[in-house]
Amino acid sequence: MKILRVGFTHGDINGIGLELIAKVLSAPEMQELCTPVIFSDANCFQTTLSTLNLETPVQLETISNPADAKDGRINLVNVCKPSPAIEWGKQTEAALQAEASSLNAALNAFKNGSIDLLITAPGKLNNDLDSHSMSDFIRQALNTDKEGFDWIVNNRLRTLQLHSIKSSTDLGEDFAKESFRNDITNLYHQLRQDVSEIRPRMAVLSGNSKLANDIHELQEQGITVFGPFEAQAFIEAGNHMHYDAVLFLEEEEARHQLISKLDATQTYGYVSGLPLVLSYPMTGISYPIAGQNKADETAFRTALYAAIDTYRNRENYAIATHRPLEKQWVPKGRDDYKLDLTKEE
Repeated sequence: MKILRVGFTHGDINGIGLELIAKVLSAPEMQELCTPVIFSDANCFQTTLSTLNLETPVQLETISNPADAKDGRINLVNVCKPSPAIEWGKQTEAALQAEASSLNAALNAFKNGSIDLLITAPGKLNNDLDSHSMSDFIRQALNTDKEGFDWIVNNRLRTLQLHSIKSSTDLGEDFAKESFRNDITNLYHQLRQDVSEIRPRMAVLSGNSKLANDIHELQEQGITVFGPFEAQAFIEAGNHMHYDAVLFLEEEEARHQLISKLDATQTYGYVSGLPLVLSYPMTGISYPIAGQNKADETAFRTALYAAIDTYRNRENYAIATHRPLEKQWVPKGRDDYKLDLTKEE
């Protein structure tokens, strides 16, 4: 099994992004788990290290090309020109430009095959609960037509806000139904690849009772989706713990309430459906504690582990579904029929 090359973007350099990266990668076992490739600025990273006084020093291997990353080392690619100055706790134009440079360099490295997956530190360009900006941005950057979805995950609980399409005409209603069915079908197959569930169970939370017919039709196609359920009652009963995915449609407030109750140190976001496996901690930029060695890196570490698991799951799924065997049944009335397994397709 090859050691994966994991890219890291630094997010907002005036926030806690670099601190999270340094704390996670200071653990010696990380270099056995993966080959880190940080897209940042060496001066900014060294400034961060000087404020942390970590027990285990972080030894950087500064490289000019991500393809030259060395296994067993923490690699850093200088992508910020000129080198920006860190101003802890402040929102600056230089920090925003540095964040964009970091993310663009990481995406280019993925397109060139230099990294296998990506972890993004907190920044202004990161995703949040109310947008699909991260998946949309990556889809455009990678020039792919595949549909991406932005998940919030905590242990086995996976939540997703589906796009809601308003319709006032029969034609618009048909379009909304088709969009809903396509989303559910895509999500079902994406979950099969990413979480190693043969038949992932999905719950739809919505006040629209008309969705029952669409869900029933999807069930007849073999897709294990259930609902629609009333969001508040569903959550209060704890039913969300019995599903592999909980899909919210027009229930933004209920989703916010559910996520607010989760352990923030175990909560992360990830994007499904796109060629790039990307995850990020659901941690803010945290200006008030920036540069004070107070940031908790647990969620960042969890996001890293989850991304590696997702990548491996996709690999295993591709192997398991490559050239599946033909069904070997005997038609009625022909008990002498024999299937020729040596015949080429």
